[in-house]
Amino acid sequence: MELSESQIAQYDEEGYLFFPGLLDTDEAAVLQGALPEILSRDGPEIVSEKEDASAVRLAFGAHFFSEPFRRLTLLPRLLNPVRQLLREDVYIHQSRMNPKYGFGGGASWDWHQDYPPWHSVDGMPEPRCVMASVFIDDCTPVTSPLLIMPGTQRYGLLDASPHKDAEGRGYELHHVDNTTFEGLAAEHGIEALIGPAGSVAFIHCNVLHGSANNVSPWRRAIMYLIYNAASNACTGTVRPWYQNNRDFTPLESLDDSSLRELA
Repeated sequence: MELSESQIAQYDEEGYLFFPGLLDTDEAAVLQGALPEILSRDGPEIVSEKEDASAVRLAFGAHFFSEPFRRLTLLPRLLNPVRQLLREDVYIHQSRMNPKYGFGGGASWDWHQDYPPWHSVDGMPEPRCVMASVFIDDCTPVTSPLLIMPGTQRYGLLDASPHKDAEGRGYELHHVDNTTFEGLAAEHGIEALIGPAGSVAFIHCNVLHGSANNVSPWRRAIMYLIYNAASNACTGTVRPWYQNNRDFTPLESLDDSSLRELA
């Protein structure tokens, strides 16, 4: 897939592009089939929900140990647009799965930008990375869809505070205060990203986003692939491999049918 000039301009203005059904149903089924093995892992790369230790909140680094997700990161449908948006070759800084279990098992995420901890902890020089958000399940109005505030990447780093729920939880999260959020929401509005399994959103790392508790009975899993510009490699070494990948080798595409071959 190649983006048009108007699509690139739209991303630069709004901070995201959304493609419902970019992966077909067979490809989505392959990713869904790989999920149980990932979520059953027992290691530091797996972070449980605070209120339910049996429920996974985040699973980091699946593209390292899951063949379907490794292939996903290298599909031209993902890799080519990211290269166009960043205007150069890229590597994967981090991947993380948020399964968002139903019946309240998928807790909310306060409004935040992703870039602050990558800059302050991982030593990422500039916000030159794209969060490719791959819908593993259908994302509907009732399954706590990903919410974004278009255009907020243009403000750069917003004043934010470390979130108390992230302390000692194996991840970093900085949330903006209510006054800042209210003003930005009044100006930019809030959009819910809704689409079938296999949909993909390309989101700038400084776009404000969040989600509510998933009180539906259905899981809402999204895989977040953080593509960083090769020239923007991180200098920090504090966090482990599954949060701060130290291999900055530019990615090379696989055949676009490589994920479907596993069906």
